[in-house]
Amino acid sequence: MSQAKLINDVTDLVWLMRAFDSDAKRAVFEKVCEGWTIMEEIEEEYGEAGREALQFFEKVKLVETRWEMDEGTAKKQYHAFYSSFHIKVISSVDMLQDVFSIALMDEETFSDIEQRIYDFIDDGELGREAEREFDFSSIQMKSIVKRSAILEYKGMNIQRVDEVK
Repeated sequence: MSQAKLINDVTDLVWLMRAFDSDAKRAVFEKVCEGWTIMEEIEEEYGEAGREALQFFEKVKLVETRWEMDEGTAKKQYHAFYSSFHIKVISSVDMLQDVFSIALMDEETFSDIEQRIYDFIDDGELGREAEREFDFSSIQMKSIVKRSAILEYKGMNIQRVDEVK
């Protein structure tokens, strides 16, 4: 079934830009578009970069998952949920600047910020408390969390992404 993902929040541009920013991510997405696959196949073919790509796709809900029995063991399978995107964003220049400042930030700077937020939130923290602590606008903080593979919003709280789901 062909589904289109509607992008109507300016901060969704962050994860969309990061979803296809490497050859490994593009190749993994093409593989899950072809059919259901398991993490072991992705890791075997694309290594650690493939595993990280698939985990990121799951976080931003670009893939759907199901469990299937294989020789008495349950294995999680992945498949692309969307085959196209419909982008309709209306935004002020200030908001776009905030979004693109995070989306285009170099990896080293971003990783430093991401780790400081990760350490700060512990078991979860209100997004606005983190915004105050690190002097980010709400758009910047939302963009950081959407770009991150280790942070996610649960309601108004920023939490650490569970390692094992």
